[in-house]
Amino acid sequence: MSFVEQMAGSSEQVAARQQSRGTTSLVLGAVAVAMMVCPLLPAPVPMWVRLLPVYFIVPVGISAVVSGIVALRRMRGREGADRFRARAGVALGTAAVVIPLAVIVWAIWALSQAYQ
Repeated sequence: MSFVEQMAGSSEQVAARQQSRGTTSLVLGAVAVAMMVCPLLPAPVPMWVRLLPVYFIVPVGISAVVSGIVALRRMRGREGADRFRARAGVALGTAAVVIPLAVIVWAIWALSQAYQ
């Protein structure tokens, strides 16, 4: 293999790696949002399958936000970089963090109003 062929192969690998940036963030964000509906699964599903993912929603959502921000920072200044996956991952991760925390705050407020 000549030097030119090696350089062409490495530039294709770099282009493929740049194109796939943000995929981790997108997958983590989608998984975090999917875990939010696990408690709503029907009763025949075992209880541990319905409740165990609840404990991982916020950490996975935070991981999605962090990995998305890192991917966006690495793509900064590059023309033609597809930032959609990283932005979608940040948005899904943010939703997966904010929604459960808002529900917890609402539940605390509702319980405090009920006992007054």
